[in-house]
Amino acid sequence: MEGREESAQRAKLSPSTSQPVSGVFSHFQPYAQSKGPILALGTLFATSAVIPSTVVRPNVYFPPYLHRVGFSLAFGGAAYVLAAGDARNGSGIATAWTLTYLFLHLRRSLKPPFYPMTLAMTGGATACAALYGTEYFMYQT
Repeated sequence: MEGREESAQRAKLSPSTSQPVSGVFSHFQPYAQSKGPILALGTLFATSAVIPSTVVRPNVYFPPYLHRVGFSLAFGGAAYVLAAGDARNGSGIATAWTLTYLFLHLRRSLKPPFYPMTLAMTGGATACAALYGTEYFMYQT
């Protein structure tokens, strides 16, 4: 009997609660707990997978096909977790995968000559890393 009561009390204590935020980030916190930004980034990566690498000039950097498809799936998974209501794990997954993309591709993406799709992917990953990373590392309890 006591085991059931303890598990019911643990269920009431949600690990994905976040502290109320005041200041500049208070306007962005609803977005950091929603699936919208990371789903848009996943859609951008999936769209970029349709673009053949032969369209891009030879001296312009464009991430490999498998990276574009793989990261779009990872971002879609993070959006699914956020849509399921788990803001803590969803923001953590989004932060981890966006930082991984930036670690692999940031330097080469920002060297001239630029390709607009690569800049959009890098900018979106940077924005999502900042948005979800702030939620995950600073405001989750």
